[in-house]
Amino acid sequence: MSNIPQSFLATILLIITLLVLSGCQLTMMAANNSASYGEYYLTLQQLSEQQLSEEVSQQQAKIDSQSTNTSSKKFEAQIKLLLLYSLPKSPIYNSFNAKALLNQMQSESDNAAFADINPNDQAFFSLLRDQLNQRLLMRNRLLAKQQKQQQRALKQQQQLIEQVKLLEQTIKQLKNIEQAIDKRAQ
Repeated sequence: MSNIPQSFLATILLIITLLVLSGCQLTMMAANNSASYGEYYLTLQQLSEQQLSEEVSQQQAKIDSQSTNTSSKKFEAQIKLLLLYSLPKSPIYNSFNAKALLNQMQSESDNAAFADINPNDQAFFSLLRDQLNQRLLMRNRLLAKQQKQQQRALKQQQQLIEQVKLLEQTIKQLKNIEQAIDKRAQ
């Protein structure tokens, strides 16, 4: 009789162990099935312009259909749209809009949009934020440089106009002198 309870306990222990292991395996499979935002971005890089346009429309439709709600699906669509704004070959590429959307999502509902993402994706979005900041900083520097060049070119143009006017006045004065000499010679 003492063997029966031990084998019974061993069987129950084996069954519990198998259930726990299969549960862990299911959890790992579920985690692997959901693509990270970094993988989504890499996938976007492989799409054609038409496919990117379709993806933009799809994500925008998801956002619009859930506009009054702050569900994780809406946040997911907003994050995907943010990545589409950030992708240089995207038809809606715009660093300003990407940064504005990122700031909006970070300030909304105590950062609820990013509350459920994994640490790798958090690192990805931190990198994205830094990259967007650098792009905007470089763009602002480039604009400032272009404005200085335009101002310098405008100043040179004004100087040339003044020199032309001065030369025209000199030519007019020389013509007047020439006419005066011709009158005296007659």
